[in-house]
Amino acid sequence: MSRLDEGRARLLAAARRAATETAAIRVSLRDIAKAAGLSPAACYRYFPSRERLADALAVEVCAEIAAAITRAVEREPDPRERLAVAADAYLQYAAGNRGAFDLAFERGEGDWVAAERSDAALGLAHLFGEIAGKPGLGTSLWAGIHGVVDLLLKGMIDVGQRDHGMSVVPSRGEMLLRGLIEGLQR
Repeated sequence: MSRLDEGRARLLAAARRAATETAAIRVSLRDIAKAAGLSPAACYRYFPSRERLADALAVEVCAEIAAAITRAVEREPDPRERLAVAADAYLQYAAGNRGAFDLAFERGEGDWVAAERSDAALGLAHLFGEIAGKPGLGTSLWAGIHGVVDLLLKGMIDVGQRDHGMSVVPSRGEMLLRGLIEGLQR
């Protein structure tokens, strides 16, 4: 691994840690540099801005989500269940990697994400379309699933997390996602 690749990897790992410890929207490049053991100025050798670091993290996160979905779907023999299993794998990843998930899917005011981030996200949309056997609906499927997951994690849809904590989101969120999937499959 080159020195540049090593520095980028350190910063990406630090971004994950910082976003887990602090709300992703409040994580600054200074926080990330500190978590990586670097000066803030040193970060600019690897990424020109916090947004480009978030773009690189989003590419990693999308690949990890796609791998988790693929593993889960491979174990499901029933074609009608595969989309629900994929949605659940998406929720499980998001709940288990909340900081990285939030940082990967945030968008700064007035900032357009890099093409690599858009392409990685589009890959998730295509994956959902393939799993459903309806490639043309992939973007709509992913948008619906991502929207429900994001709203659950932010507490906008309360499935009991106010009273019982975030640990209830994966199981209760799965029921909500299953309802969405069943409605879409009709």
